[in-house]
Amino acid sequence: MTEYEIACLGKTRFTTRRFAKRAANRIRRTGGPAFRTYHCNYADHWHLGHRPGHATYLRDTPHGPTPIQEYAA
Repeated sequence: MTEYEIACLGKTRFTTRRFAKRAANRIRRTGGPAFRTYHCNYADHWHLGHRPGHATYLRDTPHGPTPIQEYAA
């Protein structure tokens, strides 16, 4: 896999930071996890990611998500 495929492919892309923040807030209000917005280094889009200390798993693998224990910095 290329770095682009790992970093961008398969993620939801938002055209502006504002749209990404709205989606993150909507998810949070409905009981979902805390997300942050970030600008993609490979495309001119925005993505959502877990806030530090809130990740529950790494990217999906053929055998399901890889569980992790994340500690807040």
